[in-house]
Amino acid sequence: MPAVALVAAYVVFIILFAVGICWLWPDFVDCSDPPQIRWALHLILALLTLMEVSIWLSGVLKPWMILVILLCNGWGLWDAFLRFPIVHDLDSLFSLKQVCLVTLKLCGYALGFRNVGKYVGWFVLIVLCCVFLVPILWLTALPIGDVTSYHQKHDAVDMDIAVRLYRACCNPTDRAAAVARCRAKARSTLVVLVQACPCLKGPALRWDPSLARMVAQGGRAV
Repeated sequence: MPAVALVAAYVVFIILFAVGICWLWPDFVDCSDPPQIRWALHLILALLTLMEVSIWLSGVLKPWMILVILLCNGWGLWDAFLRFPIVHDLDSLFSLKQVCLVTLKLCGYALGFRNVGKYVGWFVLIVLCCVFLVPILWLTALPIGDVTSYHQKHDAVDMDIAVRLYRACCNPTDRAAAVARCRAKARSTLVVLVQACPCLKGPALRWDPSLARMVAQGGRAV
């Protein structure tokens, strides 16, 4: 029975990879603006982190793996998604950091997965899903090779998230700007949720009546 479940899990993974990443995701990237792609990446990262925390809570991973997960997902993927669609050179510190964090996460799963020899099939599947899948989505969404996109205006800030958090904590001006950006992001996210689920429109407008204009304009006003 466990072997059947493992085979079924791999079949589901292959189907989702072929349909989702190889077909639907490129179509979504081609017809979406950078803020929409960034929002989708943030949603995927939240789901990934939730899945990894669930795996950790199940006892499959050793206790210290939660630190590796939070570090790699927060300082690595979240930082990369906040800077999207900026493309960095391969020899930049940002690229070096991302490679090191992916390597750290891979080594963490190799050392922190209990009974790897007994559950090697599940280990490989979890590594594919939790270590490589989301970076592949991010890399395929980047406008690599599109020279014209390098000069287009965008709202991304090309600064390490650790530096941004430090400045937000120590500098009142940066802290106020960060709070304002968070509020704007929260409002735009709420508009997207209202458009996806109209039943939330009533509670959302009671919480912030100014959202009515944003909903009417498709969430472009902030």
